[in-house]
Amino acid sequence: MDYTQQTLANGVTLHLLPMENYKTTFIGAFLYWPLGDDAAKTAIVPHLLQRGTVTYPTARELRAHLAELYGTQFGIGVLKRGENLVLQVRIQLVNDQYLPGNTSLLEEAMDIFREVLLYPYTEQGQFAASYVQGEKRNIQSRIKSLLNDKSRFAFHRCLQHLCPDRGYSNNKYGSLKQVEAVTRETAWQQYQLLLQNAATDIYVCGRFDQERIADAVSSRLQWPRNPGRELDKPLPLEKREHQVIREPMDISQGKLVMAVNGRVTQNSDLYPALILYNGILGGFPHSKLFQNVREQRGLAYYIGSSLDSIMGLQFISAGIDAGSFKETTEVVADQLEDMRRGNISQDELEWTRSRLQTGLLQMYDDLSEQVALAIDARISGRRWTIPSLIEALDAVSIGDVQEVAKEMHLQITYFLSGGGD
Repeated sequence: MDYTQQTLANGVTLHLLPMENYKTTFIGAFLYWPLGDDAAKTAIVPHLLQRGTVTYPTARELRAHLAELYGTQFGIGVLKRGENLVLQVRIQLVNDQYLPGNTSLLEEAMDIFREVLLYPYTEQGQFAASYVQGEKRNIQSRIKSLLNDKSRFAFHRCLQHLCPDRGYSNNKYGSLKQVEAVTRETAWQQYQLLLQNAATDIYVCGRFDQERIADAVSSRLQWPRNPGRELDKPLPLEKREHQVIREPMDISQGKLVMAVNGRVTQNSDLYPALILYNGILGGFPHSKLFQNVREQRGLAYYIGSSLDSIMGLQFISAGIDAGSFKETTEVVADQLEDMRRGNISQDELEWTRSRLQTGLLQMYDDLSEQVALAIDARISGRRWTIPSLIEALDAVSIGDVQEVAKEMHLQITYFLSGGGD
């Protein structure tokens, strides 16, 4: 069977990704919401859903029952993808054909899934006050941990300078102030708003009977909704003059983050060349940044690069001494220029191609990784499968990588340090 999709009566899209080499089935509901000032009350919703349902009022009771269902796994999540918050509720269960007797595990698991998503535990018609307060504390702890992890903090500050007026600059949990303002009333209102208006997908991946799964989902997940909100197409950030921003903090190791903006995204034919470009520049130990900045000159404790291919952005991150800032940024600029000139060896190209293709093949071992790839495709507007990416990577030349490099422009050089030159 190939990938198929169908629209349920309430406008939710059901995506079926059959994988016959698995013994399990992954089922997940994904709700997309613009990342804005309501991030805190949006992000808290799935955390409240996992606290309990009408039938299983506590998380302990819910988990205990799931354990009885042959270890069916349940989880929630909040993802930031481009300028969207993606809320997820997911389960993973063993296919009935591998269980003893006349088992209907799929239907039993879907009954719980339905309760978690649509019938959470309430008090006086709203989320329980104690659950709201507990999850607020948990989320505030996650936000505060950002300050303790100086690398993540520097990355977040770089985003705030890169696009201060865009949702992309926001933390997926919002700010401490926004979390503190959440009440059981506003959380419940946001939950209802999401159910009624958020663009929503249900993904099923793994081994399953297509007709049976479609019936199990459509008969249980038909809640009333308004005409579905369509996902906004990702908008590239405006290209601006390069800025150097230095901010002080009492830290021993400086944190450097450089934001590079380009037009090539996951929606582009050049996407395979983009991920090769990133790998050659800073994705692996053999990459230019690691070899030239850390190994040869000893300027960095660590250095590497990463992509947000939905937004067409690349981030170069390094831990350096304050006194090494000027030399480090100059060497990084040299590597970016080498990429633009096509100064890439055949070995660099082939080593990177091999590492990327191996990583893609490893994704076959994890159903959630394959669904994550599909979610990114849903947001970006273009679906790349593991086989299509592996094949496309084979065709990428040094000239293709150079074409990508010419489109990449350094926008922000952000440095968080305790002093120095």
